[in-house]
Amino acid sequence: MMINLNLASLYAGLAFGGCFMVFVLLKYRKAPEFIDMTVIILSCTGVVIGVHLAYVASTIPDSELGKLADHRVPIVLGALAVIWTSVSSIVKTCKQSIESIKS
Repeated sequence: MMINLNLASLYAGLAFGGCFMVFVLLKYRKAPEFIDMTVIILSCTGVVIGVHLAYVASTIPDSELGKLADHRVPIVLGALAVIWTSVSSIVKTCKQSIESIKS
């Protein structure tokens, strides 16, 4: 059975977002803003998709990549940029959400 990557990445985002929400609710007795939760969930999805793209682009044979075989390095670098941006967004949003709840 093949795993649908879109659903798997969404579930990973929902799991991380749910854990963050539970943590904030238990520690501060307030729920994070909806927009913060949305950014966290979608950024987690971006991390999973970015990791998969980097893996596929770096391991798939040239014969299966076809015309994109010459662009393997930029594809991997783009995937790493998505991962970096998403992780940075997750950290920033979590910090800002907690700071706004504290005050």
